Amino acid sequence: MRILSLFVLLSIVLSVNSYKILFYTNLFGHSHVKFLGAAADTLTDAGHNVTVLMPVFDPTLKTSLKSTKNVIRIESTEDVDSFIKARTSMLANMWLQDQTNPLTMLKKVEKMSQIFKAQCRKVLEDTELIEKIKAENYDLAITEPFDTCAYPFFEAVNIRAHVAVISSSRLDHVSDVIGQPAAPSYNPGLMSSNGDKMTITQRFMNVIQYVCGSYFFSYRNCARSFICIDKSNSIIGFPAPTFDKIVPVGGLSVKTDKKALKLEEKWSKILDIRKKNVFISFGSNARSIDMPLEYKNSMLRVIKSMPDTTFIWKYEDPTDKFTEGIPNVYLGDWLPQNELLADPRLNVFLTHGGLGSVTELSMMGVPAVMVPLMADQSRNAQMLKRHGGAAVLKKTDLADTELVRKTIQKVLNEPEYCQNAVRLAEMLNNQPTNPKETLVKYVEFAARFGKLPSLDNYGRHQSFIQYFFLDIIAIISLISIFSLYISYRIVKCAFRKCFGTGCSRSESKSKKE
Repeated sequence: MRILSLFVLLSIVLSVNSYKILFYTNLFGHSHVKFLGAAADTLTDAGHNVTVLMPVFDPTLKTSLKSTKNVIRIESTEDVDSFIKARTSMLANMWLQDQTNPLTMLKKVEKMSQIFKAQCRKVLEDTELIEKIKAENYDLAITEPFDTCAYPFFEAVNIRAHVAVISSSRLDHVSDVIGQPAAPSYNPGLMSSNGDKMTITQRFMNVIQYVCGSYFFSYRNCARSFICIDKSNSIIGFPAPTFDKIVPVGGLSVKTDKKALKLEEKWSKILDIRKKNVFISFGSNARSIDMPLEYKNSMLRVIKSMPDTTFIWKYEDPTDKFTEGIPNVYLGDWLPQNELLADPRLNVFLTHGGLGSVTELSMMGVPAVMVPLMADQSRNAQMLKRHGGAAVLKKTDLADTELVRKTIQKVLNEPEYCQNAVRLAEMLNNQPTNPKETLVKYVEFAARFGKLPSLDNYGRHQSFIQYFFLDIIAIISLISIFSLYISYRIVKCAFRKCFGTGCSRSESKSKKE
């Protein structure tokens, strides 16, 4: 009887502290899906009733959800299906395209916006779905403002408050709409390939990229969110202005318990073959199979020139014969990245520099060779390089066999890289805040109190003139100019009176004589 009473009491306590939370997350982009999935699972594990509404853009992707079981899928439209097919060829071209060019960004954004509109129309026209969600009376909604369709949907189902989750580090265009100072003079923009110490030309280009980012993307609804939770980490990232509405939870999706991260026997045996091991992966968007032949051949020459090192390469077609006859390279279409990085036998990670990979290798203390390909990867590479545990190459450098070989050997053999990587990992694993606890506490606070206008930064409502004190500077300048002019007139008058009058008197006396 006592056990039953205790069980009932526990159920009451849990029901009081449990909130109904709706996630609106598109099945689009592995890194986005993974981070939102980790956030949903974290809240489910904390005892909350979480439902995930998932419009499907890429049916080949997995949801990344584990403990969260309430999933409502909205199948893709024909327009989305055609876009995904076109996207495959677009991603294949990223090996050669200049991703820092604003015109390249503009072409992609225009096409993507059309597809998101088509899928959004399908969601908002589904009256049966809207009535079903409205009847659930959710306490809070969570979405990534990458797709703004969630916000009119939240209004349609009468959810009083929402939280924005951003699966990347600091975004220029989000900073703009929520009133966060951008500081482009020393804070690299999303697409920047520079560090925080920039030349005058680099600072100028950084401002251009910031303006373009603010123009191409519309994150206006992010300002209406209770808080903006992002994937950044203050220890890894560039120091930059921030305020209380921005909550960093970098490392949320990373498993850090190395003892629990058991590597598959197949890969464990491969790591035992040689004392030095290098892991190569360019993420889920840039496929190694689409790598230009020049780059592939260069990589093979590097691998051949280092017979005492094992290379494990994420390659989408393991049956490809292009590595035939090279005993120290092993291919896999899917590799347990988290487990490999946690293994102490792995020495170097050659990566594209996605934020997820950067966070994982940083928390595991693995030195890296960064080869950024697109989006924020160049910024991430420079961000990690400043800690001393990584070297950075351009993607065009992959054609230079000698440069790639020297860079890998440098990171492998010079102890400073390993020492700096281990130190960074120790800091990250002993930081004062825990990303999962932070997420849960802020979401519970938002669900309890709803919208808090007091957290809204008034700076976002100010005009350009007000924000940068141009009106005050103009007034001070006018007063200064007027004061200088008056002073000039007084001094001129005094000069004439003292010197000019004296001179005329002496002249008149000489004339009389």
